Amino acid sequence: MKGTLETLRDTLLVFAVIMLVYILYKRLLKILGKKEKSTRYPTLGEELHWKDAKTATFSVVLEEDSKLELMVFDNAGNKKMDVIQGPYTTGAHSFDVNLQALPAGKYYLKVISEHQEASRYFDLA
Repeated sequence: MKGTLETLRDTLLVFAVIMLVYILYKRLLKILGKKEKSTRYPTLGEELHWKDAKTATFSVVLEEDSKLELMVFDNAGNKKMDVIQGPYTTGAHSFDVNLQALPAGKYYLKVISEHQEASRYFDLA
């Protein structure tokens, strides 16, 4: 029984040391004014803003500079158009997309960065 208690004590001690190092790391980041890299990257705007029946504005927020691709796919997963492709800086970006070449239906916008991807469905009347 004593061996088990010693093992438990040692495990808790290691855990406490790891937590202490983590807390000190977070405080150091706060003092230096730096942020940890986020895993929520990129972020698509919650809504598509329609200028007219076939022109939409898509917004994307990047938390650091990145190569970015935006594409439109139909509901079956077939790529219908490339919207943008290239390097973009940290911050919010908006893109007007003319969708007149597409027939009415269900589509989704896919945004791919160097780190992750996100998508947003929309209906085209």
